Amino acid sequence: MRTRVLVFACLLLAIATAAIAAEKVDPAAVKPDPSKVSLAASDGMSASDAFASLAKQSGMKILLESSVKGKVTVSLKDVTLDAALNAACKGTNMVWRKVYIDPKSELLDKPDRFAATLRLMSGLSFPDLVVAGSSNNKIGVVCQQKQGVEDAQDKIVKDLGLAPVYLVSNDALDAAKEAQKNSAVNKFTQSSKDQIDMFMKMTPEEREQALMASLNMMDSVGPEYFGAAMQALMNSNPDTLRRLQARQTEMLFSMSADQRRAMIRMNMEAMKNITPEQQKIIQEDAMAVMEQMKNQQGQ
Repeated sequence: MRTRVLVFACLLLAIATAAIAAEKVDPAAVKPDPSKVSLAASDGMSASDAFASLAKQSGMKILLESSVKGKVTVSLKDVTLDAALNAACKGTNMVWRKVYIDPKSELLDKPDRFAATLRLMSGLSFPDLVVAGSSNNKIGVVCQQKQGVEDAQDKIVKDLGLAPVYLVSNDALDAAKEAQKNSAVNKFTQSSKDQIDMFMKMTPEEREQALMASLNMMDSVGPEYFGAAMQALMNSNPDTLRRLQARQTEMLFSMSADQRRAMIRMNMEAMKNITPEQQKIIQEDAMAVMEQMKNQQGQ
């Protein structure tokens, strides 16, 4: 009897052991949950490595602006990607944004330009509106209400074939650079205004002397200055250039006839100093410009 009980007990133990073994899952066969990520960086990990790890775990594209540097010090386990990004950026100058964009967009290969574009968009403030038509065939939607965006997001993303991408940027550093740049621009603008005010307060003799001094100074300026000035004009907004051209025309015809003819004469005299080779180059440039303008009008 005891033998039967012992055999029966051993049989039950074997069955229980087999059942437990059957319930065990091979860790290597467990697929990670793409909606959850982990990050062990309590001792510090470079920002690029940390975000690369999050991108690999989540299967999402995470782009970094070139100014995103330093270390990430955080330890996370099985959290959402958004939560991980919040933790990684906390206490730093880094900011993350989730964007749906055309997978073929060139911005995906230019994170810095992408970040600048998003900062510009974020800095604008509009009421909720829809531009349904325009003469240039451009339309758009501006929606500040989160609920409104969430309600329409899925349909818009699906209809347009957009893909999600995360962009991590350093907005604080960009703001500091912008402030520094604006400071230089403001100083230059104020200096130019002061010179104009000073010139208008001079006597005719002093103005002549000031102009001659300016011309003498221009003799010491290298061609790189004129190249930089022309490049700045080329980079200007087309509307700004048109306004500048209109202002120049207005100034020309606000002169007296003698002043206007003197200016024309100076330009004609200057043309005499051009060599035949230089004249040929100018003619070729003029023909190229005319062809460009003709093509633009035909578009």
